[in-house]
Amino acid sequence: MKDVRTNYVIVGAFVLTMLGILLGVIALLTGRTGATDTYITHLGNVNAVKFGTKVTYEGFVVGQVEDIVPLRADGKTSFRVILSVRENWPIPEGSVARVAASGILAAVTVDIKGGTSEKMLPPGSQIPGGPAANIFAVMNDMAGQVAVLNQQGLLPLLSTLNQRVDSLGAILEKQAPEVLANLLVVTRDLADKTPRITADVQKMTGTLATGVVTDQNAQRISQSLANLADLTAGLQDSRKKVDAVLVSLDRLVDKNGPTIEASLKDLRYTLQSVARNIDSVTYNLEGTSRNVNEFSRQLRENPGVLLGGNKPREDAPGRR
Repeated sequence: MKDVRTNYVIVGAFVLTMLGILLGVIALLTGRTGATDTYITHLGNVNAVKFGTKVTYEGFVVGQVEDIVPLRADGKTSFRVILSVRENWPIPEGSVARVAASGILAAVTVDIKGGTSEKMLPPGSQIPGGPAANIFAVMNDMAGQVAVLNQQGLLPLLSTLNQRVDSLGAILEKQAPEVLANLLVVTRDLADKTPRITADVQKMTGTLATGVVTDQNAQRISQSLANLADLTAGLQDSRKKVDAVLVSLDRLVDKNGPTIEASLKDLRYTLQSVARNIDSVTYNLEGTSRNVNEFSRQLRENPGVLLGGNKPREDAPGRR
């Protein structure tokens, strides 16, 4: 009887030991082997992420996901993910949390890509979320974009092309015989005129070769080009000289500006004086003109007026 009890005690101790070892292994697998710190991140996609998903830092398991809370803002849904990380684990500022998978068949994890800052994030801080580093997530996003492109781009384009092809087919069916007939007429006409066109081209080429494109004409063209180059150079020199003259004039105007302004004021005053007295000057000129006309008439009648004499009488001696 005593041996039976001893066996029960041994079996029970073994079972309890195995149970303790199992709990320790489970704790190691889940990362909950001691005190933890809590961090928060926001992710746009939490595909395959749930409670208990491993949290890794640069691939090393440091904790697990504690909770996921969906948030709705600005017409978009994001997820607030609460991370439980091993106590006092250093996470520098600038770190990024993202959904990742180490292989095609590997389980999804929330991996923290460490930053380069020397300052560490305190517990309870928010770790910025990044895009998923999972090939399946990328493929899902690509599949969604391809579906949108198919629905919004390719299908309308194909429909429009079908409509255009149908319209073009109807037009060709009605007008193709007439177009082909016209093309045949043009081809025949071109075939008939081709020999004459060829002969004219050969004749023109011979004329150019014998009468136009000669050595003398080539020399003349070269001389004309040289003269044109000299003329262009002379124009450039003239332009430089004109620019220099304009610069000198600008300097002269700037230097004599006060004098020119004073001269303009004097000229303005003189013109105003002439404008005020122009009536009297005109009147005097008119009187002077009449006097000159009268004096001219008297001289024609009696040139002796210049000597102070009088006009001779008709009955003077020596007249008949």
